[in-house]
Amino acid sequence: MPRNETINFKKQKVDEISQIFDSNGVYLFDYRGMTVKEMSDLRSRVKNLGAKIKVFKNRLAIKYFQQNNKTQGRDIFNGPLAVAYATNNFIEVAKIMVDYEKENEKVKLRAGFIENTFVNKERIKEVAKLPGKDQLLAQLVFSISMPLKKMGMALSAPLSNTLILMKNLKDKKEKEEKQ
Repeated sequence: MPRNETINFKKQKVDEISQIFDSNGVYLFDYRGMTVKEMSDLRSRVKNLGAKIKVFKNRLAIKYFQQNNKTQGRDIFNGPLAVAYATNNFIEVAKIMVDYEKENEKVKLRAGFIENTFVNKERIKEVAKLPGKDQLLAQLVFSISMPLKKMGMALSAPLSNTLILMKNLKDKKEKEEKQ
């Protein structure tokens, strides 16, 4: 390619990297030794959550970090790296990455960015322990509905108790009449 086309191509790739790092959850991992089947399996797992995995050149990532005056750079981007990233389900993606690292010793999480904040491998593992969005919504619904249910039970208890008392009195009367 002529020089101008090469420069434009690299700028385009840096812009793509910029879009990746604008995601809420970005997880960098070493994929050395993974087979195509293993990578496809990992990709399909994260794709089910609306996330993606991408491999790019470290030089372009370093260029992006230099352009945006970010302190991370060469220390993270050495050796073959891939990135899993998501905007919405980034906690679930962290769980998948941590679980996959346990299943497959070839995958090694290195670092990540959660809501544009640099985090190390241990922090990613902590995030993976958090409940997911669906679980948090279920807990919220439960915490809202339970007091209402208890209030309904408390309001209906006197009526229920009265009905039980009346039934017991009726049964007692019937027994007395039979005797």
